[in-house]
Amino acid sequence: MTELWARIGSQLFPPTIHPMVVHFPIALLYLTTLFDFLAVVLPHRRSRTFHQVGLWLLSLGLVSLVAAALAGIISESAAHFTPATRALLSVHQRDAFLTGLLASGAWIVQVMTPFAPAASKESWSLAGRGRVSWVVLALVASATAMVSITGSLGGTMVYGHGVGVGG
Repeated sequence: MTELWARIGSQLFPPTIHPMVVHFPIALLYLTTLFDFLAVVLPHRRSRTFHQVGLWLLSLGLVSLVAAALAGIISESAAHFTPATRALLSVHQRDAFLTGLLASGAWIVQVMTPFAPAASKESWSLAGRGRVSWVVLALVASATAMVSITGSLGGTMVYGHGVGVGG
């Protein structure tokens, strides 16, 4: 499947597509963390707007994470790797996957919180109906930390080892 996407994608997009797309999930996860933090600490009336904005940002962030992953497969197929950079790429991909898992977990908890039964809602979400919980904030902040680590590894591959740099 990965090879098929790389073959098809490389015909539709330039090999430099990953660096063009990857900044969207980074920015969206940082903004999600900010808005979810504000939703948790502000009074209930004001936090609803921040909650809604945070959920939209997280949703867009998840879509852009998928786009960045697919773009990474395309860019990977055109790059040249040494054994050292191949190892860095493996860690980069693992960390990107963990970022997606954490962000997806935050999205699931955030979407399911308003639908949880009143008796169990407080025990697992730690928030009132329709509010961002500390659990969601912790998951989003962890995803933001992971996307930062993932981006740092990507930068090390490009700037430290010249992966994807023509010449």
